[in-house]
Amino acid sequence: MAFKALRGTKVTKGPQGAPRSGAGQNGGRPAGGGGPDIQEEAFRVLRSNLGILLADIEHPAIMITSAQAGEGKTSTAIQLGISLAKGRQRLVMVDLDLRHPDLHRWLGAHNEFGVTDVLLDRRPLKDCLQYFEVERSPSQGPIGFYFLATGPPVSEPTELLSTRRLAHLVDGLQKQADLVLIDTAPVLPVADTLAVGRIVSGALLVVETRKTPVGAVTRAKDALTRNQTRLLGVVMNKQQARDVDAGYYGYGYGYGEQTETWESEQA
Repeated sequence: MAFKALRGTKVTKGPQGAPRSGAGQNGGRPAGGGGPDIQEEAFRVLRSNLGILLADIEHPAIMITSAQAGEGKTSTAIQLGISLAKGRQRLVMVDLDLRHPDLHRWLGAHNEFGVTDVLLDRRPLKDCLQYFEVERSPSQGPIGFYFLATGPPVSEPTELLSTRRLAHLVDGLQKQADLVLIDTAPVLPVADTLAVGRIVSGALLVVETRKTPVGAVTRAKDALTRNQTRLLGVVMNKQQARDVDAGYYGYGYGYGEQTETWESEQA
């Protein structure tokens, strides 16, 4: 089935401060501080580097994770997704953080049904997809991406994510998109992400500057390596100029002062 055959419910309204579909909505950028122009450029660089790293893979699937909760992996996934869409990438974003789903709130979407319904044969994929419009270009028309929420909670997330059905779902999405971007649970608290890591093309590890212990980053990296998950790179979140000068962890991308939730930015 061609990508254009995908259909989804259009996201038309988000919570206050969230990136919402349609033109004139701040271009999908977070409201408030954090230097939106600097953030956009940083994500364009990340988008370009991913293109180089994955040049030999057709229709890759990338998961975004962190060592611990609250490091900004979901906000990073959203901003990278917006950047990919603006780069005219045919993108499907999937929320596989079944224990604490958050992508739908950032997008102002619903979580009434999604991944769990597809995996448990309760609904077809076409009924669970939503479409998020980043902006509308006068010359190119709508720019956006498809989104698949987690759906209702399940009692055993790790077991469900370890089934061949998930591999089949991701493979099907890969065949219809240029890239599949997956938000997962943190690596250290639960085994869910390791199950997902076995079927993706690679992983980005999000680290909050000056907060995440180096030991936690090392343990997360080692866990992904033992799992045979390709670590594409580390994304430094909330990085400031002084952190670059100090050589904090020695590598990564900086995204200014952005916070983990839209609500806290409005406070």
